[in-house]
Amino acid sequence: MRKTTPFIRLISFLSIFLICVCMASGTVYAATGIDGISSGAETVSTDKYYGTVYTNDETGYRVVIEDDAGLLTDDEKSRLAETMKDITPYGDVAFKSIDYNSYSTETYIERYYNSVFGTGSGTVFLIDMDNRNIWIYSDGNIYSTITTAYANVITDNVYTYASDRDYFSCANKAFIQEAALLQGRRISQPMKYISNALLAIAIAILINYFIVRQTSRVRKASDNEIVNGVFANNAFNNVSVNFIRQTRTYSPRSSSSSGSSGGHSGGGGGGHSGGGGGHSF
Repeated sequence: MRKTTPFIRLISFLSIFLICVCMASGTVYAATGIDGISSGAETVSTDKYYGTVYTNDETGYRVVIEDDAGLLTDDEKSRLAETMKDITPYGDVAFKSIDYNSYSTETYIERYYNSVFGTGSGTVFLIDMDNRNIWIYSDGNIYSTITTAYANVITDNVYTYASDRDYFSCANKAFIQEAALLQGRRISQPMKYISNALLAIAIAILINYFIVRQTSRVRKASDNEIVNGVFANNAFNNVSVNFIRQTRTYSPRSSSSSGSSGGHSGGGGGGHSGGGGGHSF
């Protein structure tokens, strides 16, 4: 039997090692998500039209549904798409769910938006099952209406549905409220009203406190009143005046004066970017 030389054993070992490394690299590449985000189940196709279920013929804006976390049934996806169509006259719209996220929810949704819609007008509703957050991110013309403040209001209004595991109602009602704002209608803002009421109560308490403090405080006598009181209640007898000395102080007039001047500086401008807000559940 031919003996295996140490050199041949070394070559065999290196070959096996390289094969294992290549297989591991392929696995890591397949699990890579958006812009380097490790994603597991949140893998996204490099095709920009991946997940598109509807395109508005007049505007070209799309409805995208990517339920990577498997939160919706096929029927719920169809019904959700019908609701999302109302946003396509104004921009692209996407629903995204993930069950693994190695980044913050805000970082993930911003990168996801840029990978799918770029810097165009659009909005995304994300359910992050890993961080237990729901989030809305918008950009372009839609962001001028669905601002960060309104994103927070909408997620405040719907997060309880996610807490109850009714993810369809959570997303559907969020898109209904977004469409209402884009169409110029109003939405319910109970948390804003409660906050304003509490703020008004706090301001009223402070005002009443200062009023009571001002009216109940004993006024301090002035210096003139103190002096008049001394002379009014005391009598001076056998008063005499003695001249002791006189002093003179010389103060020369200043012969020069100085002035100061200031300059004006201007500032620069910045670029526009999108934004959003969310709520934990």
